[in-house]
Amino acid sequence: MRLFQSQLKYSCVCSAWSLLELLIVLALMAILASLGLPQIYSAWHLQSLHDEGQKLAQQIRFARFTSLQKSAKVSLCWSQVCGSSAGFLVYLDANKDGLWQASETPLSQWQINKRLSFQFNRGHQVSFNRAGNTAQSGTMVLCLAEVNYAADHQQTLGYALVISSSGRVRKTTAPCI
Repeated sequence: MRLFQSQLKYSCVCSAWSLLELLIVLALMAILASLGLPQIYSAWHLQSLHDEGQKLAQQIRFARFTSLQKSAKVSLCWSQVCGSSAGFLVYLDANKDGLWQASETPLSQWQINKRLSFQFNRGHQVSFNRAGNTAQSGTMVLCLAEVNYAADHQQTLGYALVISSSGRVRKTTAPCI
């Protein structure tokens, strides 16, 4: 009896994966990865859209606050109209003409993500008077530039910022065109 117990005590049961089992597991992992990666990619793009929208809202609030603080006209403009290529510029509009000149003081400048497109239904800039109000209420929409919205049957929603005439910013969604 003692001999039998010692043999069981030191015996090992060896098992290994067969090649077929490894191939099946590898195929299942490839299928799951192919299903999950597009969702991760889409979530990453939506997060970058949200981040840029937050930056834009912050800069609009900064321009409004600066106009109140300095009791002067402050403007936020974009595109090459204000000398910033594919970006935004907040500046102190000393001569109050609504156009940026090199002699005017830039307060903040940043570039927009190249994967995003930008639309505003009120021209190329927003100006705040010394009371923090603007006469240019409108909606700014950020959309993914890589998506062909005309080819898609469903309308994709973008990150929208609605600016009221009092200068306040509200976040919402709007269709991308």
